[in-house]
Amino acid sequence: MNEHPRLSIVALAFVALAYAAAAAGGGARGVDRTAVAVPARGAYLGAYVRSTHWTQTAQRFSAFEAAVGRRLAIDNQFYSWSEGFPTPLQRLDREQGRISMITWKSPPLDEINSGSQDAVITSHADAIRDFGAPVFIRWGWEMNGDWSAWSGTDNNSYGRQDGPAKYVRAWRRIHDIFDREGATNVSWVWAPNAESIPDVYWNRISAYYPGDAYVDWVGLSAYNFGTTRAWSHWSPFAEIVRAVYDGYAARKPIMVAETASTTIGGNQARWIRQVLPALRSRYPRIKAVVWFEHPPEWSVRSSAGSLAAFRSLAATQFFDPMVGPAGS
Repeated sequence: MNEHPRLSIVALAFVALAYAAAAAGGGARGVDRTAVAVPARGAYLGAYVRSTHWTQTAQRFSAFEAAVGRRLAIDNQFYSWSEGFPTPLQRLDREQGRISMITWKSPPLDEINSGSQDAVITSHADAIRDFGAPVFIRWGWEMNGDWSAWSGTDNNSYGRQDGPAKYVRAWRRIHDIFDREGATNVSWVWAPNAESIPDVYWNRISAYYPGDAYVDWVGLSAYNFGTTRAWSHWSPFAEIVRAVYDGYAARKPIMVAETASTTIGGNQARWIRQVLPALRSRYPRIKAVVWFEHPPEWSVRSSAGSLAAFRSLAATQFFDPMVGPAGS
């Protein structure tokens, strides 16, 4: 492994502080929480790095860290509904000072709301509780899109637009089971897409919000598709995140849980360079940014200029956050 000793020590220190500070925080509905602390200053920096097996994931994640010049704070990985976690990846994250983010897929929402999946949920909750270390769980993300089994669009009853209400019930059911099992080391990341597809009233982002007592962080997926799609245009980071930030930053810390820019239709390196000024001047409540490293379309290694821009971003002290009490 190629390591960067000074940066690795800093990363290990602030994640350890996050764990310790979180233990002192209070949580939803009187439940004692030991989840991830919210930085009082600065933000966590993380990534998802595409791979096909956990051993390959570990190698590629370390290679990505070497390429961008630092140990990252958050490691985002995707899991199917019944797939067991934590896995060796989460244990490796814990050992190396990262915070794991478990992005968890869902079956159709009626299956959860019927209670038929309670045993699956309970099994995951017990495993995470016994894991002990703070983790992010991002269940059922991008629910306001029309491309997943848990979307409002795919779960509307015949002749009705009740998919969002089903989503809220499912979220609360999962959350309540985790609390009942004592898995309070979870920080729950509710993460819509930056824009609703379809863009109709019943599918508005706010219709899916489970309530402040059930959400620890508000996340979002924020992609610049450039001119790669018939409907898309070159969009700066500050433009993409604005609506979700303005709607929720006064209530919850914000995580840009997936973000990347294409190279088609503009300058990717410039797009990356504009992220930090936006965070500092316009979006102080964005407390985590997680890059989606998925070549060939989404990669900071698409050019020397883009990699240099991301290395410069990653090297700033802004991403060595000052950790405060949980929920600050």
